[in-house]
Formats: sequence, C-alpha cells, structure tokens
Amino acid sequence: MTTLYNFHTHHIGHEGERAIVQGRDCWGLHPWYVKPEMLSQTPPPGILAIGECGLDRLCQTPYDLQLRAFRMQIRLSESLGKPLILHCVKALDDVLMLHREYRPRQPWVFHGFRGKPQQLRSILSRGLYVSFGFRFQEESLLACPLSRLLLETDDDPRPVEALYIQVSRLLKISPEELASQMESHFLRLFSLP
Repeated sequence: MTTLYNFHTHHIGHEGERAIVQGRDCWGLHPWYVKPEMLSQTPPPGILAIGECGLDRLCQTPYDLQLRAFRMQIRLSESLGKPLILHCVKALDDVLMLHREYRPRQPWVFHGFRGKPQQLRSILSRGLYVSFGFRFQEESLLACPLSRLLLETDDDPRPVEALYIQVSRLLKISPEELASQMESHFLRLFSLP
C-alpha cells in the first residue's frame, strides 16, 4: 500500500497515512485564539512546522494583536528553519505584503485553500504552496500546478485517501502519480528522510 501524505489535520492519521497533526507536529498561535500573554510563548522541541497562524478579518481577535502574533511567528519560522502553515481569511493582501516585507527563506503554505483562481495566482506568484482540503473550488484546484499543490483533511475526520481519489480524477492523473508528488513535497517541506 502506498503511503498517503496528509499535509495538515486535527486528527491522528488513518492507517496508511503520514500526517502533520496540529498540536503534535506543528505549533502556532491561531488568530482565533491568540491573547497578548501568548506572544512570549515558544514552541516545544521537535515540531516540524510553525502554524497554523496568520490573519482572519472575520474573527473577534483584534487585528493589531493578530498582526503582532503573526509577525512573531514569521520570525520563529525563519529562526527555527521551519515552514509556516497559514490561516488566512479576508486578509490575502496583508499576508502577501508581509511575505514581500520579510522575504522568508522558509516555505509558506496556505492551508485549506478555498479561494478563487485570481487569489490563487497572487499566492503562486510569490512562490507559496497551496493546500486543498475536501472543500475547494474546482477551478482553483485545476489551476494550481502540481509543483505547488498539497492535500489535507484539516478538521474533517475522513481519511485523506478519499481526497486523493477525488483530486486525481479531477487532474486526470493516477492516484499513484499524485501520491508520488505529495510525498516529494511533504518530505522536502518538512526535511524528513
């Protein structure tokens, strides 16, 4: 059985999956929950990524606090040499502006992307990765080059295999070819053997 790679999930992976589990493999100050006293927290040892973190104009957290927390996590990502997993709601321009400002060496990944192709093009033009879950716009998925595509289940409890089957059909490639691409991205992003 081929190992299937789940870029971001809130559930322990299913059999045959290798997953990045929120809270186990990655650490971040989510914009929904960040408080001023959290800005001095540091990640535990052994994490593979910083996040999910970012900006969300629809949540109750003051936007200036979100910005402070996000900037702190950008710096952590760079100093620790870990990729950044992004949560972004109605704040794409600000996230891309910060990417231009910081010029990060570490990869940034928009997780759970549901945006339109125009937004996707803006993200790809900056060299960022895009991770799609079960809820996505088909036109955007089809417009995303395989070289920048990742797959995730996020908070959906279904196995990632169902998403691989759906996406491989849409892309008109074999599930094995898709799995091979996802493995390559996963191992490179997280510096895994």
